[in-house]
Formats: sequence, structure tokens, C-alpha cells
Amino acid sequence: MHLKPSDRILFRKVNQRGFPEAVGISNVGKKCTVIFGHKKMEGLYRVNESGPLEVYSGRSVEILPEDDVFTCLVDVRGLPSSVGVSNAGKDITIIVHEE
Repeated sequence: MHLKPSDRILFRKVNQRGFPEAVGISNVGKKCTVIFGHKKMEGLYRVNESGPLEVYSGRSVEILPEDDVFTCLVDVRGLPSSVGVSNAGKDITIIVHEE
């Protein structure tokens, strides 16, 4: 998957209610891709730190056939859509699509 320079990458976890951890209220209404596991990114570099969030950008990520991938929207609390309670505690890679 090729990323746009404006895409933002966060390495987070799924909370006990099945929601990915927050990506910030500045991302409300944006689309995001959630990939299970902390994926290796090509050209990864840190773009900023906003409170407890470390935000990165990168050129691309390889998505394998066995990867679980969700497309989500960020809600008014800054949380991406639920990925299921059965996934609580799992590591995830979130790509917030700025455009």
C-alpha cells in the first residue's frame, strides 16, 4: 500500500471495548486504515508528538494476505470505528488518511 505524504501513522492498541486507541480529535471524520500488528513501514519518520501520541509518516507498507485490515472513520472522541471486542489488547497500526 503506497502512502501519501499527508497520511499519518500511529502504533496503538485495541482497548477493552474493541475500539482502537485514540488518534486525536483533530482527526474527527477522517478515514483510516487499521492493520493488526505493528507493521514495518518503508521510509518511516517521526513527524510530531502530540501529548501521548507519537505520529509518523512513511512511503509504503506491505499488506500480506494473512493480515487483518479494517477501514474505519474517526468519531467525535478521536476513536476509530470498533474492530471488535475479541481483538482487545492487540497491537495495531493505524494510518489516518488526511485527504
